[in-house]
Amino acid sequence: MPSPREIIENKPWLGWGVAGILGVVAIVVLMRSLGGSDAYSVDTLTQDVTIKCTETGETWTMPRGRMEKELRLRAGLIDAGQGLTNPSTGRPTGFPFDDKGWRSTVERLNAEKKAAAASRGVILDEPASDD
Repeated sequence: MPSPREIIENKPWLGWGVAGILGVVAIVVLMRSLGGSDAYSVDTLTQDVTIKCTETGETWTMPRGRMEKELRLRAGLIDAGQGLTNPSTGRPTGFPFDDKGWRSTVERLNAEKKAAAASRGVILDEPASDD
């Protein structure tokens, strides 16, 4: 049986192919590490989010993962105008300080809910918005 060195000497394209595959893998790994953060990474989901109640002005923090879980458990699509449940009052009047991040989170979760519903053959109605 020929050695790997003999194979590469007789078929140099094979060596270049292996080098090319390793190069592509290295680029993919580099792009993933330098790219934007993954919405479902441990670092992102354990990040504390500061929430402020629009009714009482009270603030509290919660992990992003718990915030997203509360939103996912809501029936139907999420209304960005309806906040998180204030632990003191029990009403959904809490919003993160980062409004752009809040809206993008709601949009992402709604897209996931729509895709899941569509896979079951269900169409979800858009929530009524006061915006």
